[in-house]
Amino acid sequence: MFFLTSGNTCKKVFHKFFLYLKDNWLTWFVYISIVALFISLYRRDYIALPGNISYVYLVLSLFLLFAGFFLQALSYKYVLRSYGYFIKNRDSIIAFGLTVLSRYIPGKFWVHLGRGEYIRRKYDYPFGALVYISLYSQFMGMWVVVFFSSLGVIFLDIAWYIKAIIVLAGLVLSVIIFTRYFHSLTGKIVQKVLQKEINIPALTFKQNLKVLPVFFIFWLFYALAFYFLAMSMDIVLPPLGIIYFPLSTVLGIAAVFAPGGLGLREASLVGLLTLGSVATAAATTLAALSRIWFLAGELFCFLLAIVLKAAKNKTL
Repeated sequence: MFFLTSGNTCKKVFHKFFLYLKDNWLTWFVYISIVALFISLYRRDYIALPGNISYVYLVLSLFLLFAGFFLQALSYKYVLRSYGYFIKNRDSIIAFGLTVLSRYIPGKFWVHLGRGEYIRRKYDYPFGALVYISLYSQFMGMWVVVFFSSLGVIFLDIAWYIKAIIVLAGLVLSVIIFTRYFHSLTGKIVQKVLQKEINIPALTFKQNLKVLPVFFIFWLFYALAFYFLAMSMDIVLPPLGIIYFPLSTVLGIAAVFAPGGLGLREASLVGLLTLGSVATAAATTLAALSRIWFLAGELFCFLLAIVLKAAKNKTL
């Protein structure tokens, strides 16, 4: 009788624990993201800072970086609005901030699942559509960088065939992203991950153009922020040097199974910096510092989301 009672008690405990995990998976998801982040950084020895830094330029750089993250957090709201889903600025920031560290979990899709789940709980919008729009937003941001970078590389002192490849990639991506093929491809990716069919209309060319400015602006803030980060180390980049960080970041995003683009982003950034006549040693140090610097922006966004969420709960 004792063992029977104990067995029933254990079943009840496990059942309650399962329900708790089911109802609070987003919270645990955030915690796992943070753990994955520090494991990734620890394995790659990124915890190091150079000695001589101009703190005036560094503070200016961080201000621009935080502004870029703030605008990127709002971009989800504007794209959702294009599809007829309306959310508040605060919820867009919270959805982005709570999941921003999940990019350090290999696979890259977790950020879209977490963001979609938060908005679904708040507004009861279809989960598949929310995940699709989140993924679409990322692709649009990548296109902005590739397109404008392809225009900028024309003036870089590199081999003509490299210029041709990058420009061609920008043109091909432009054709793809503004056609129904892109809509179909993105939909298939989401359907394969969620194992359910989603029905969402494709944006028209005019609707796409309306959401582009917000992506351009937050990438411009990131680019200028990196420019001043380089100046904080007494490294003066050429005018076209502002494309280095956005382009290397996009390459990091494209590495699906590299947590947060760790490794590939820094390697590509060193390569671009050396093309811009930056000494290899200085380029390597700047690339490593940029990882910690960008992490500071991610933590800012995460903490901002925590504060806004706590303040919102108090007012309810």
